[in-house]
Amino acid sequence: MQLVYMGFTQEAGVRCFHFQRILTQARLANAPKMVQFTLKADMSLFMEYRIPVQDGPAICLQILTDALAGFEENAIAPASFAVTIEHLSSFASARTASEEAKTAGANSALLQTIEFRRS
Repeated sequence: MQLVYMGFTQEAGVRCFHFQRILTQARLANAPKMVQFTLKADMSLFMEYRIPVQDGPAICLQILTDALAGFEENAIAPASFAVTIEHLSSFASARTASEEAKTAGANSALLQTIEFRRS
């Protein structure tokens, strides 16, 4: 299975991210080869969690991948999903942890350089 981002539409403060699932297994001759999925996101939540709009497709792809992991490739899955507060909170927390780890690593490298120059 392959998921392809097809773009977005926006209605007021809700952005709809569109994806297409392309089945890759030839043995599923009677299954539809392409299935459309839409993930709806309240854009005010992106601002609340300080998540750049450009991260929307990647967040949605992760949500969709996780949701479809429980389905067989030829099973009928829901066509529409919501991007929830939990999704965005989790993404923001992971991003913060990653940034803190990078900062800690940079600080450690700087201290090692300073110590090296002193010796």
